[in-house]
Amino acid sequence: MDKSDIARMDKAKAPCAALTMVRGEDFFLARWLEHYRRFLPDEHIYVLNHGADPKVTEIARGVNVIGLPYDETRKSVNQRRWQILSQFTSGLTQFYNWVICNDVDELVVLDPEQGDNLLDYLLERRKARAAPVLIPFAIEMVHVPELEPEPLCPGEPIIGKRRIYRLNSNYAKPCITSVPLDFKPGGHGSTVHKFKIDPHLYNFHLRFVDYGMCMARLDKSLHRRLEGKSPEEIAAMTKAGWGWNSAAQTFDALSKRHPEAETIDHPAFRKKMIEDKILRDPFVLMGGGRPAHSYRLPPRFSGVF
Repeated sequence: MDKSDIARMDKAKAPCAALTMVRGEDFFLARWLEHYRRFLPDEHIYVLNHGADPKVTEIARGVNVIGLPYDETRKSVNQRRWQILSQFTSGLTQFYNWVICNDVDELVVLDPEQGDNLLDYLLERRKARAAPVLIPFAIEMVHVPELEPEPLCPGEPIIGKRRIYRLNSNYAKPCITSVPLDFKPGGHGSTVHKFKIDPHLYNFHLRFVDYGMCMARLDKSLHRRLEGKSPEEIAAMTKAGWGWNSAAQTFDALSKRHPEAETIDHPAFRKKMIEDKILRDPFVLMGGGRPAHSYRLPPRFSGVF
C-alpha cells in the first residue's frame, strides 16, 4: 500500500473519536465530556457504561453510550476492562483517522502555544505521517490545599485554580492511535512499538486534582475492591503495598509538597522516557518513573479545561 492509497483511506474516514469506559465517576465523566465536546460532535464520542448505570446514561445523553454488564465476582476486572477497550479502540480505527482512548480522569490537551483546537492539530499530524501512535507527555495534577485553597466548581475551569503537578511516566500512555492495538492493563503501554512522544500534547491525569473529593474517591474504591475478600487476602494485599491501598498515603504526602519551578519543558525527563523505555513483551512502556519533585504549570495553560 503506497502513500496515495493511505491518503484515500484517510479521506474516507471521520477525523477523530474519543472513547472511555466508566463506572460511577460522575464528576470526571462530566469534565471528560465537556472537554471532548469542544472538538468533536456527539456522534464521535463513545462512553462504555460499565454496569449500565442510569446516571451515566443521563450525564452522557447525546453521545454514544453502550451499556455493558458488570461481573459481580470482579475477577480480573482491570485486565478484562482493557481487553474490551483494546478491541473497541481497534474497531474504531477502521472508521476514524485517530482514536483517543483513556480513563475518564485523563484528558489529552494541546499546548496553547500551538493553538486551541486539538482536532486540527491531530489532523496535521496525520497528514505528516508522524507515527501511527502518539504518546502525550504525562502531567499528574496534585492538589496542595495550602497553596491552592479554592474549591473546584461546576462550569468553571480546573486549570488555573489548580496548576501544581508532578511527572509520572505511567501516564505517558499510547492513548492516541490510528491503527489497531492491544493496550496493557491500565493503558500504560501497547503492542505498537512505532510511536512518537508528541512535544505539544499532554495527558492530564486528574486522580489527585482535589484533596477532599479524591480522598473520598480513593476510600470508596478501596472498599469496593475489598468486598468479598477474605481476611487472609486483604492482609496479603496490604503487606504487598497494593496500589489502591497505598494511593491515599501517596496523595497525602504529595499534597504537602511545594513546587520547585514553573515549567512544562523537562528535556532530560523527556529524553529518559525514550532511552529507558520498558519492554514487557508484547508491550512497550515509557521509562522515567516518578521523580520526587513537583512543578507549577505556566500561566498559558489556565483555562484549557
